[in-house]
Amino acid sequence: MLELAPGPSARYRRYKTSLPRHTDDTPIGQSSGSETPKMSINHPLKPGPLSESPDRNTKRRAISSWVRGLFVAAALAGATPPAWGGDIRVGFINPTGPPEFWRQVSATMRAAAAELGIDVDERHTQRSFDKAIALARDFVSQRPRVDYLIATNDVGVGGEIIKLADAAGVPLILLNNDLDEKHWAEYGEPRTKYRHWLGSIVPDHEGGGYGIAEAILIEAVRLKKNRPLKLLALAGEVDTPASTGRIRGLNRAISVMGKLFGPGSVELIEVRNLDWSEKSAETWMREFLQKGPRIDALWAANDPMALGAITALREAGYKPGVDVVVGGLNWSQGGVERVLKGEMIVTHGGHFLLGAWAMVILRDYHDGRDFAEEDVRLQFPMGAFDLSVARRFPEIGKVDWRAVDFTRFSKIRNPAVMRYKFTPDAVLSHLPPTH
Repeated sequence: MLELAPGPSARYRRYKTSLPRHTDDTPIGQSSGSETPKMSINHPLKPGPLSESPDRNTKRRAISSWVRGLFVAAALAGATPPAWGGDIRVGFINPTGPPEFWRQVSATMRAAAAELGIDVDERHTQRSFDKAIALARDFVSQRPRVDYLIATNDVGVGGEIIKLADAAGVPLILLNNDLDEKHWAEYGEPRTKYRHWLGSIVPDHEGGGYGIAEAILIEAVRLKKNRPLKLLALAGEVDTPASTGRIRGLNRAISVMGKLFGPGSVELIEVRNLDWSEKSAETWMREFLQKGPRIDALWAANDPMALGAITALREAGYKPGVDVVVGGLNWSQGGVERVLKGEMIVTHGGHFLLGAWAMVILRDYHDGRDFAEEDVRLQFPMGAFDLSVARRFPEIGKVDWRAVDFTRFSKIRNPAVMRYKFTPDAVLSHLPPTH
């Protein structure tokens, strides 16, 4: 069984549950004849009250439970799942880098889209703020217009894209990088101030950062007698929520490990923000190794930076995995190969599957099942790709994702599914080993 990183952080859950939820007061009805009943959906153009009386809440909970019961009964009775609606068109603004990760996001997105009757128009920003804005303008102004737009908040562009999409009436999903928490109050909860911003689907970045740190520190304690253990961290761009979330996880893990192994057992030497690339990490690491102190463990917010650091460590005479315990994130092919060689202890990730998850929730939303019944901000765990998993899937970077049946994650297609089970393990458990 794949070991998953800790679930959604308490910080994230506390914030999102404190915000007002947009609700739809339309009664939930039952279809006539033999059709499967459908739940009413919370479309941005059908606003309802932001709060309801206790009696009304009680009634809605009772009705929702009744409808869920009908979904389950229909599934158990072998009822035919609802047919898909017509093809839908989705525009995807791909931030391009790190290239290997976003190629995998694109691959899983296209695999799921082909199964779900979705046409994807993908365009690349080359990590340029201005180009991302230009692409968003093109998408919302073209005719015929896309039905939905998917973008990220890489390089801090998410807020401007929300405004553009909302003004044009194009429903938008933010993928992988949500707005930074400092902007949540300004933009409001999705579907409130900007009603066509449907929501976001992101991995638990904090959990991923925690998982990397936990793995490398436990291994460093096992290998090394010196204390404190000296830890160096390579993070991504300072204005990227993925980076800041992973750093929060790093700091939380240091606190936990300090309590576990004793006060002063871990010393964080530096957190260096880079541009996510292998080249920048290799260059900076060479300079650090010439002037900086000895280190025992290296935490990297993604695999490319871990690989660049490993190259510099080798050149300086270190033995990665022994002299310096290294961990990264992305499930990249290069990262998996370093895990197999013993140069990395773990690569966290699996979040490139968000491309597929976005297709599933948009297909369901379009066909009448709104993901807002769970939350407008969906967050899912990453998984730890350690040596045992790497031996089962040594060529994870070469998987043809078209072999995965992503339709089984759909609530519309599978009425017995009450909550989305978007986890890396849910996919890997259905893949044959790649060796």
